[in-house]
Amino acid sequence: MQSFDHDAAPPPPRAILETGPQQHLDALCRTASELFGTPLALVPLIDEDRFWFRGRCGVEDDGADRESAFCSHTIRRARGQALVVPDLTRDARFAHSPLVVGPPQARFYAGVAIGSISGRTIGTFCVIDRVPRPDFSDSQVRALQELALLAEAHLQLHERRDAAEAEARERVRAEARLVEREAALRVTQAAHAMAERTACFGHWRVDVESRTITWSDGVARIFGRNAALSTLPLDTHIGFYHPDDRARVYRAIEEALAGRGTAEGGGYDHRSRVIRPDGEERVVTVHAIAQHDDSGRLVAIYGVCLDVTDLARSERQQREAGEVLRTTLEAMGQGLMMIDPDGRIRVHNQRARTILSLPDDVLHEGARYADLLRFQAKSGEFRNAPPEVRDWLLGNSPRPPISRYERTRPNGVVVEVRIAPTQSGGTVCTYTDVTERRQGEAALRAAEADYQSLFQNAVIGVYRARLDGVIVQANRALVRLHGYDHGRGLLVPETTFGHDWYVDPERHAAFLDLLHRDGRVEDFVSEVRRHAGGDSIWVSETAWLVPGADGAPAGYEGTVADATERKRAEALIEHIARHDALTGLPNRRLFHETLGRALAGARRWGGRVAVLCCDLDRFKAVNDTFGHPAGDALLRVVAERLGAALREGDMVARLGGDEFAIILTDQDETRRIAAVARRIIQSLGRPVDLDGLSAAIGVSIGIAVGPEDGDSPETLFKNADIALYRAKDSGRNAFRFYERGMDAAVATRNLLELDLRDALRTGGFALHYQPIFALADGTPSGFEALLRWNHPVRGPVSPAEFIPVAEESGLIAPMGAWALNEACREAASWPGEMRVAVNVSAVQFRKQGLEQAVIRALAASGLPARRLELEITESVLMQDSEAVIGCLHRLRALGVRIALDDFGTGYSSLSYLCRFPFDKIKVDRSFVRDLDNPVAAAIVGAIVGIGERLGSTITAEGVETEEQLGRLREKGCTEVQGFLLSRPMAAEDARRFMRGRTSVAA
Repeated sequence: MQSFDHDAAPPPPRAILETGPQQHLDALCRTASELFGTPLALVPLIDEDRFWFRGRCGVEDDGADRESAFCSHTIRRARGQALVVPDLTRDARFAHSPLVVGPPQARFYAGVAIGSISGRTIGTFCVIDRVPRPDFSDSQVRALQELALLAEAHLQLHERRDAAEAEARERVRAEARLVEREAALRVTQAAHAMAERTACFGHWRVDVESRTITWSDGVARIFGRNAALSTLPLDTHIGFYHPDDRARVYRAIEEALAGRGTAEGGGYDHRSRVIRPDGEERVVTVHAIAQHDDSGRLVAIYGVCLDVTDLARSERQQREAGEVLRTTLEAMGQGLMMIDPDGRIRVHNQRARTILSLPDDVLHEGARYADLLRFQAKSGEFRNAPPEVRDWLLGNSPRPPISRYERTRPNGVVVEVRIAPTQSGGTVCTYTDVTERRQGEAALRAAEADYQSLFQNAVIGVYRARLDGVIVQANRALVRLHGYDHGRGLLVPETTFGHDWYVDPERHAAFLDLLHRDGRVEDFVSEVRRHAGGDSIWVSETAWLVPGADGAPAGYEGTVADATERKRAEALIEHIARHDALTGLPNRRLFHETLGRALAGARRWGGRVAVLCCDLDRFKAVNDTFGHPAGDALLRVVAERLGAALREGDMVARLGGDEFAIILTDQDETRRIAAVARRIIQSLGRPVDLDGLSAAIGVSIGIAVGPEDGDSPETLFKNADIALYRAKDSGRNAFRFYERGMDAAVATRNLLELDLRDALRTGGFALHYQPIFALADGTPSGFEALLRWNHPVRGPVSPAEFIPVAEESGLIAPMGAWALNEACREAASWPGEMRVAVNVSAVQFRKQGLEQAVIRALAASGLPARRLELEITESVLMQDSEAVIGCLHRLRALGVRIALDDFGTGYSSLSYLCRFPFDKIKVDRSFVRDLDNPVAAAIVGAIVGIGERLGSTITAEGVETEEQLGRLREKGCTEVQGFLLSRPMAAEDARRFMRGRTSVAA
């Protein structure tokens, strides 16, 4: 007889526990109760934690806990051996048992172990009495054993019958599983084909010898070209990238072609932009690896191009990326061995041989893994392994409970070893040189695992349905999409799991109509309701008809992807595309769309539409004075006040910068439109508190009313903009309605700007030079360079006319740079220390690059910096005084002289004199002209006094009479210039003038 340990006794077959011969066993129990005179007789069968009463007499319970049952001791005995306890209260093992101290108050127990066909102990046959039975004889024990044999025979007979029935059922199930697996295979194949058609990525192959590239369909779709998939020259392919990225992409490809690829696998990675034929810019991530032939020669580069701007198809990108990573894993240098349950090596790769330095006679297919370990042990391979691992590898201890470890080989290479059991009982070992490849190996193994479970663990739902929409097969992802937490492989629901789950009841009919009409449905986006929970989500569906044996549609298959985030992203993008980020107001795009609809409604139903173009006055001064955060806060206040001044149904939009536009609908009376404009001017005229700082602005408004001022959005807005220019010209903080003829002035100004650009491009400007004379000896000390423009049609154009246009259009920066270069070049040819003065606009200071322009002009001409003088006005200092004064100090440190022009005409001249030591102060011509006025004369005298104390040269400009010259000499001016002494002259005339050394001393 075989004995069994209590903890090791396995439970009987589930069929015996659930459907054993209970009637026969109950009869045996009744027989035993009568034969032995005991109130209780049982046939308990063991489970993991209970005894189940498959036969019983005298009890109603169906079982008892295994720990408290008397039978726990019986089953430790051999089959057929009895355990008899005459008085349970006198046995220390049972005296405190719940069955003794509580119901049924047992005092006597006798039981015999019974077994199954395999010989395993599966339970007992026992009798229990409520009184002690010291008289229970040996013959009664033998009778109890015989009854136990009868119970065992009944159980074994039932076990054999169940085994035969189970075998028959298993054959039926095996056939069903075969059919099911064939269907699953077809679903998987269809899912793979669907993934290739719908993924948002592409791959390519570069042939090294011919320097050509072959695209996949995905690359052609991403690049929006080469639909025929023609083989392209590599330079043509690179030319499709953004100009700013081409050089970087070219370098990466050339390095890889030369065998110097920086990425793993000899390839490269980059993230760049491509330009499609329609001008659309797409961002792609490219990963490339090198392919070598058997001789190691580089023959091709394979690459993957992933469109990372397309949020709608991210699931397919991830799936395709996983496939690429799986392919990359095959090219990575990870060693691998697969050992079968018999301990023989069935699979290995060359990388394992290289990493472990194993000869062919040690590592080969069919070699014993134990022999390999002995070879490594002799070579000292395990000397630096963890102690518990080393003992196991040397055969001194069982395998420790680990799945990975690291060891340092005798040659110093650190190897990471991973051990994984297979379902068949074998083992897979991988070996990685962690000094270079740990991260790549881990990522690629994860990608391989993802690929292997593509269908079961797909991130999108896959299903099969009947033509009436009832789903007959679905994967876990679809089950989770329906709101259930857990899915079990392929789900075949019995009821209430159908395709008709749309929030809009008409969507299901639309889906089926498309499916039957076209045979498939692509990216069918709908709002649906989950089966579990009832909440709604957005999904994107792709489906296709599946023909039956007769060729007619028998059902359909499809995929379902959660598109909720996509819809949210589209809604957010749509909002961002049509609204201003700072104020939340509609932007220019939404403004024009709304205006188009309003005009269309006016044409259809009658009525008028008014457009108000609003431009803030003095906003730039606030922005420059208090900083950009304050400017942003001011714009938000303006947006709120504009909205409060309008009616419901009207629109206010921010077009950019400090430009706003308003649409007023159903405005039949001009006076009401004017009232709105006055209300806006009044509202924005109120001071704005910016964290304790008070800012005051105004607004100029141009108004055009459709359809009389324009029946298209473009025309109406253009005319309102023209009216805005007229409002600004009239003094600002005002409004003007569009009138015919206003656009002529704007057209003239725009034409002048175009002519300016052409003159700048073709060299249409010239510099004239007006000499500046020293009053001490009457000799010229330098020249002021003055910009002149001789228009090819209009003739000479006054600087007072074209300079403001140049400043507004931004042309003043390149124009000023040209003037600096030309003036320095010309002055470099002058004799002695003759200086040249160049005027600098406030706009040039606002733009970056003035200092660099000065340095370049001096370097190119060779003119010493002390001979260059820059003339600025107070308006330059007012825009951002700290930054400007810092720039002036840096220029002066170079040796450049700084002159303050038009002194006395501003509001804060004296404060600037205290903050910067100007080399020269120029008295404005208005004071020179009015020297007969005592006040003007006193101001000139004061300026001269200030200049003497500051050590600055005082230059009076605009001297036109001998009397003015004499008065200025009396006041103590240092230098003078004006028509009396010399008019501005061309460069050649100026050189001739210097040769004559004209003097005004007499």
